[in-house]
Amino acid sequence: MRIFEGTGLQAIVLLLCGSLLVGCTKDKIAVQLSAELSSESVSASSTSLFLNIDANSDWTLSVNYKTGGEGWCTPNITSGKGDANVVLNVSANASDIARVAEISVYSGDKSARNTLTQAAKTGGGENPGTGNLKWLEIPSGGGNTNTKIVTHYIDIAGKNVRNYTLMYDKSERISYWVAYPHNQMYIGSASRTDAWQPDPDFAAADQAYLYSGITGYDRGHQIPSADRTCTTEANTQTFYFTNMTPQLGALNQQMWASLEGQVRGWMSTCDTLYVVTGAVLKTVGGNETVNHAVDKIGGLIAVPNYYFKVLLRLKNQKYDAIGFWFEHRAYGSGNATALQAKSVDQIEALTGLNFFANLSETIQNEVEAKWAPADWNL
Repeated sequence: MRIFEGTGLQAIVLLLCGSLLVGCTKDKIAVQLSAELSSESVSASSTSLFLNIDANSDWTLSVNYKTGGEGWCTPNITSGKGDANVVLNVSANASDIARVAEISVYSGDKSARNTLTQAAKTGGGENPGTGNLKWLEIPSGGGNTNTKIVTHYIDIAGKNVRNYTLMYDKSERISYWVAYPHNQMYIGSASRTDAWQPDPDFAAADQAYLYSGITGYDRGHQIPSADRTCTTEANTQTFYFTNMTPQLGALNQQMWASLEGQVRGWMSTCDTLYVVTGAVLKTVGGNETVNHAVDKIGGLIAVPNYYFKVLLRLKNQKYDAIGFWFEHRAYGSGNATALQAKSVDQIEALTGLNFFANLSETIQNEVEAKWAPADWNL
């Protein structure tokens, strides 16, 4: 009898312990964590912004500086428990290179990351410190009091995405560069619109009148129409007058057109191709004469002395880059070759621009110095 009672008591104790364990397991609180910046990009001026943390446990915060040196983004606290509004104090950026920092919050096995971009002290004109410099394709430098940087957006499958960005000179009435990401998302079945029209983000008086061409020149696209066929809207924006320069037909319709086709081919075999196309009036330290064409109502538009393309390719989580440089003259038909290819560093030296400024400095230095035409089947 005692043995029976003892066994029953042990069973009850074990049952209670099991119940307690199950109860503890059910009552265990899962870690929850999210963090959001009040703004993902800020101007070159000193400023402050909030990192809004939503957490139900202890957390810690760290700042990983991608570009622009250390210590320019300082949180007022780096640890806490539960919800918090962390103040990030950002010092002024006096350089011509955008600064990028990754702000990470950790709680238990969870993490939340945000990327903050501070614009370079460039741009001039109406847009000093534009926040658009956060994207990999955006160059820095080269602005003046007449330039304005604008990004055009489009709708793809209900999502608002960037189409392309340009830096336009309202005095010379050309863009010094047009930059855009290129991947299969931007290619579709939309037809060429030929929707020649002024750019709605600039006053018509600051643009050449290009409805019916430029005397003696083609209306040369910087972002080609064929690179934007996903929607009619995307293609229409490539016909804005700010995307045009006076380009000799012997270049525009021959080797330049072939290079545009090569670019689409490279894009089709990688994850994303970041493209910057540009028009150069004078090289750094150069004394080239700048000539002007005449539009159909007598307005002047600067004629580039050179054109370039620089490409940053992301493929299998690795980057590589190449540049192309053209004098504004006929090169004949056929594809661009290694004869027109340069390293990105070489084109930076000619233009004074800093390409792919938001790329990690280590990767940027490596890929921009490399000249390897064979890697691009040239």
